[in-house]
Amino acid sequence: MNGPAYYNQDIAYQPKPLSVDSIHHATYISASLVNGFGANDNDQLTAGQLNLGMAYTLKHFNISYGAFGAAGSFHNGTVPDTQAYYFNSKFVGIGGGRASINYYVHFDHVDIRIIGLEAAYSHEFGAYADYRKEVNGQPYFFTNARTNLFTWGGSSEVAWYGQDPSFQFGLRLFVGQTNGSYRYDYFDPNKRLAASFAYFMQIKNAFLVAEIVGAGGHFTLGYRFQ
Repeated sequence: MNGPAYYNQDIAYQPKPLSVDSIHHATYISASLVNGFGANDNDQLTAGQLNLGMAYTLKHFNISYGAFGAAGSFHNGTVPDTQAYYFNSKFVGIGGGRASINYYVHFDHVDIRIIGLEAAYSHEFGAYADYRKEVNGQPYFFTNARTNLFTWGGSSEVAWYGQDPSFQFGLRLFVGQTNGSYRYDYFDPNKRLAASFAYFMQIKNAFLVAEIVGAGGHFTLGYRFQ
C-alpha cells in the first residue's frame, strides 16, 4: 500500500505569545526534523522542514497562521527488489499552510487554552508522488495517488511561565481528521483520525518543540521575533 508521504505529518504545534507577554504579536521562524512511517510500517519518511508563523494574543483569544515547506526522502521497505516497481528511496517535496485559533483563560502563571481549532493544508510533489501515479491501478498495488491533504480538528493546551516570564512552557493535545486520508482509502474513502501531542519550551526568544504526530514525530528549533 502506498499513499501520501505527509499523511499524519502535516499538523504541527504553532507557538503563540502568553497573555502576560509585553508584546502580543510575534513572528516565529523554525526548522524541524520530521520522521514518520508510511501506510506500511516498513516504509519511512525522513525530511527537513522550514516553518514561518505569525501569532496574535488578544483578550481571551490566540490566533496564528503560517506557511511551511519540507524536503526529504521516502524509504521503501515493502516492495521487494524482485518486483518491477522496486525502489530504495524517492524524493519528497511538500508545501503548505497552517492556522489555529484558541479560547483561553488566565490563572496565576498559566494560560489555559481550553479549546481550539487547528487546520493544515499540504501539497506534495516530487519523485515519490510521481511513482504513486505510475503504479496506481497496477495489479497488487493498493495506491492512493492524491497529492493534497487537508487536516483539521480540535486542541487543548496548558501554557505557563516560571518565576521569570521569559521561561515559558506548554503542553498541547490535538485530535482531528484528515479528509480523504490514504491508509484505508481502498476500502473506505471517508475521513480518518489524526492526532498529536506536543511539548513546547521557550527561553527568552529561542524555543523548541518536541511533538508526537501520528506514527512519527517532529523535533523543532526556532526563534521568536517581536
